Amino acid sequence: MYLSRLPVLSPNLNYISYHASCCSPAHCHQSSSHNHQLSLIPPALVKRTHHTHTHTHTDCPIFRIFFFFVVLTEDSVKIAAHFCLPYLASLGIQSLVKQGAKQGMPANKLLDALRGTDIMHWKQSLSELIEISLAQTTSIWRMYGKSTMARQQAQLLLNMNSLEPVNFSVQQNNTEAFAVALCHLAELHAEQGLYAVVSDIMKHLKQQFPPHTQHAKLWMLCDLKIQFEKAMNDGKYHLAEPHVTAISALNSTEGLYRKAQLLKALNQTSEASKILQQLQQQCEKSKNIEMTIRVMLASAELHWDSSGFATALPLLLQALSLSRQHNLQSLTSETLLHLAFTQLMLGIPEQALVLVQDVLESVLAHGSLIDKGRALLLAARCQMALAGAAAQEHRLTALEQAVHTLDEAVVYFSQLDCKERMRDIHYLQARLHHTLGNIAQRNKCSMLFRLLDQELPSSGMTVVSHL
Repeated sequence: MYLSRLPVLSPNLNYISYHASCCSPAHCHQSSSHNHQLSLIPPALVKRTHHTHTHTHTDCPIFRIFFFFVVLTEDSVKIAAHFCLPYLASLGIQSLVKQGAKQGMPANKLLDALRGTDIMHWKQSLSELIEISLAQTTSIWRMYGKSTMARQQAQLLLNMNSLEPVNFSVQQNNTEAFAVALCHLAELHAEQGLYAVVSDIMKHLKQQFPPHTQHAKLWMLCDLKIQFEKAMNDGKYHLAEPHVTAISALNSTEGLYRKAQLLKALNQTSEASKILQQLQQQCEKSKNIEMTIRVMLASAELHWDSSGFATALPLLLQALSLSRQHNLQSLTSETLLHLAFTQLMLGIPEQALVLVQDVLESVLAHGSLIDKGRALLLAARCQMALAGAAAQEHRLTALEQAVHTLDEAVVYFSQLDCKERMRDIHYLQARLHHTLGNIAQRNKCSMLFRLLDQELPSSGMTVVSHL
């Protein structure tokens, strides 16, 4: 999803440093006999591509298109390097990086490829290519679940005031790369509940890229997705519904996924299941791995709603395999949390807590507020389940630890004003304080729970049945 914003996003090439040097004037005298030594596809990609082409996907037209696209792009980059055309060579490399990212190449190889070309960009003051490279790097970091690095790269691009404009008629901050960076920053701030900052960013985007201009679709879709997620977190499903229609007009895949999310929240499980099945077929056909994994996770949640926790395991294991294969850390963490919740519901809290602890550091470092809160809430529930089976001398300590974990979780949910989650936590806090004999704290949490329960409509879902 993150890479789809850019027309040129790239993979991992180990040869880039040599390639960049071939684009410099000092090396233009090199004979064409050296060109055959330049392999623009790294050995891992060649081996993987050849193996897949000959054994698994010989009849897949999408794969054949990708295979020939890579070969043709490789040839074009070699020719551009030989004739000292750094601009064209860099565009080809960036295009290869995009395809490599879609194929699940490791982030370090992709970034090494971009770093090699960046040196040439800076030396020759190719400002437009520097912008594209930074925007690509931002998208790559987000795709791989490293939000802190993505934020850093986006801010670096926005602070490039020392660069010359692309030309005299186009201002530097009106380029697509700047639109992409601002959209990423808007989403990253929304994930942390900083909606006032998001509003300022969107206001600037609307001024720089008015509606009906070339890149306006970027911020329109970004704004709608943020508004949809906010409405869903607030439990205001009636406000989320019109956003689904608008999102579908800009991106049918994203629209279908949001529609399934909304239907699931409204307990219309059969309709949601049909849409998810349709969406999964589309994503598998188009090789949209990120959305395929998200659809699998949503389908597993539908199994939870029908109390089919065991039947959700094959889907979750398949999603975990895909996310690890394509190095998608954020989706890997989310899948592991789903597996941990499933194990908890199947009566295996020890293994569930181990899974949560394995991903908790990554989630707290790079996850959104909702992800941080959900992870801590799940950890507390595992601690409560283990405390119930613990010896008497260890039971109180375990319960106090669960209370502390819930106190941390409620901070994240309160920053988002996620009242449904806060209601769940106050319910669990009241139960724990009652067991520990903290009467005053129990009464306070009970009152908070009752106030939220009266305010919120009944969703039919309890803290027991969802992550």
